[in-house]
Amino acid sequence: MPRFLQLLLALAAFVGGLWLFYAGYGRGLSMAGKTETGLGYVKTGLDGQTRVPIHRWMYAGGLVLLIGSTWWLVKGGSSKPKGKRRR
Repeated sequence: MPRFLQLLLALAAFVGGLWLFYAGYGRGLSMAGKTETGLGYVKTGLDGQTRVPIHRWMYAGGLVLLIGSTWWLVKGGSSKPKGKRRR
């Protein structure tokens, strides 16, 4: 895969991770996020099951995309083999 295409894909993943992180932050501050968190606490008190709000999943997904795309941008993929070839 050409290096330019890898760079574009890594940048797209980085922008997607930023957007997902920002969208999770916005949902966490919104009325929907606060209601979901509050109802999750009530439901957990009733039946004891652990519940994770959607905005925290969005944080996690955004963080994974940010870390992965940053690694991809820094390390990059090379088309050349790393070791010596035997003939």
